Amino acid sequence: MPRLTQLLRYSVTLCAVGAAGCNPFAPGLDDQPTDPNQLLGNPVTVRGFFERFRSAYQLRDSTLYGQLLDRRFTFTYRDFAANVDRTWNRDVEIATTYRLFRASRTANLQWTQYLPTTDTLFSDTLVYVERAFQLSIEQRDNQQFSGAGSARLVLVRRQKGDPWRMRSWYDRSEF
Repeated sequence: MPRLTQLLRYSVTLCAVGAAGCNPFAPGLDDQPTDPNQLLGNPVTVRGFFERFRSAYQLRDSTLYGQLLDRRFTFTYRDFAANVDRTWNRDVEIATTYRLFRASRTANLQWTQYLPTTDTLFSDTLVYVERAFQLSIEQRDNQQFSGAGSARLVLVRRQKGDPWRMRSWYDRSEF
């Protein structure tokens, strides 16, 4: 009989815990889902585009970064040793950024200022932006890189209200 009482107590305790449906180690559910545009930046605005760009670097998320690139994207930088401009396409940019993010422990991108150029008052679907930035990267092997520069970007979208996508990036950095 004591064995039956012990089994009965165990069953009642198990049912009480199961009925409560409570896991004291799990966080509660959020009734209001978080809007990713508020959290990461809303690329429908130029300012939001740059916030999303920064978030992609901070989170080291190449998928998030890839969503900011137009399918006809080109990246261009100055090869000072050869005294020529070098260019690559979207696929190379995504692969390069993916490898950079995988090799890094942290990536900190700060957009520091707008440089004089045209803006969205010129067009609802095309904008030329030049921004100064600072970038610091700590790799997994503890090597650290940092530098500053500027980027001349062309942003496009099909119609007003669509998110901005980067069509081209001319990197004006010397690092």
